[in-house]
Amino acid sequence: MYLFPLWCFGVVVRYLVLFPARAIVLTIGWMVFLSTYIPVHFLLKGQDKLQKKIERVLVELICSFFVASWTGVVKYHGPRPSIRPKQVFVANHTSMIDFIILEQMTAFSVIMQKHPGWVGLVQSTILGSVGCIWFNRSEAKDREIVTRKLREHVHGANKNPILIFPEGTCVNNQYSVMFKKGAFELGCTVCPIAIKYNKIFVDAFWNSRKQSFTMHLLRLMTSWAVVCDVWYLEPQNLKPGETSIEFAERVRDIISVRAGLKKVPWDGYLKYSRPSPEHRERKQQSFAESVLRRLEEK
Repeated sequence: MYLFPLWCFGVVVRYLVLFPARAIVLTIGWMVFLSTYIPVHFLLKGQDKLQKKIERVLVELICSFFVASWTGVVKYHGPRPSIRPKQVFVANHTSMIDFIILEQMTAFSVIMQKHPGWVGLVQSTILGSVGCIWFNRSEAKDREIVTRKLREHVHGANKNPILIFPEGTCVNNQYSVMFKKGAFELGCTVCPIAIKYNKIFVDAFWNSRKQSFTMHLLRLMTSWAVVCDVWYLEPQNLKPGETSIEFAERVRDIISVRAGLKKVPWDGYLKYSRPSPEHRERKQQSFAESVLRRLEEK
């Protein structure tokens, strides 16, 4: 009971002091970004090299304002990614803020699910300028288009580094689920990135089925701080005789060990679908048989 006054004091500080200050910081960031981005986007058409360079810097800038609006304390370990052909960066995935935290240091071209609302607008306009690739998980034809665009991007010259979250969904930063093999069958160098959040200050996990990204951002902006470590790990290449699935698992091992994540043999897409009645019945029958066997042994 004696801790209740301290809790109330914390709520007052977070909601009435920190949140308004952070909202002002983010508003100023958007004003600076838009007042520069719009003229550059429309007035420098035809000067692609200069336009893309400035837009890349501006995207990094607005991401830095987002991190500042959470009082983000991010420690980066390892060499900063550089623009090189035939390489792809892969990272474990906890929230869409993973992309923002990585983007403030390096303007990655990310492959990500297309979102509705203001997030979708930002994706199709602003982030399109850095070569991001969007897809709809429910559209089979989108996968073919993404695969083609990904190959073109990886083997193209003067392209932003490509970033992929091979888990395909947000995970709670305690486990790592199976990696999709698409990023590992491109015939290029894979650069692992491990991200670990400190849950003492806030749980950065975004459950998109229960919470909109706007509400997720508000929760971060009313927390004490977002604290995390980012490790740029040693680049990996496919070994002789190694399959793309084995390659994906090896990279997942490296990321999991560095970030302290527990590996589980689950497909991240399972949370988007319900198991069929036949599957449930088989599992129930299998469980019942195992219980009966143990009872008979006793």
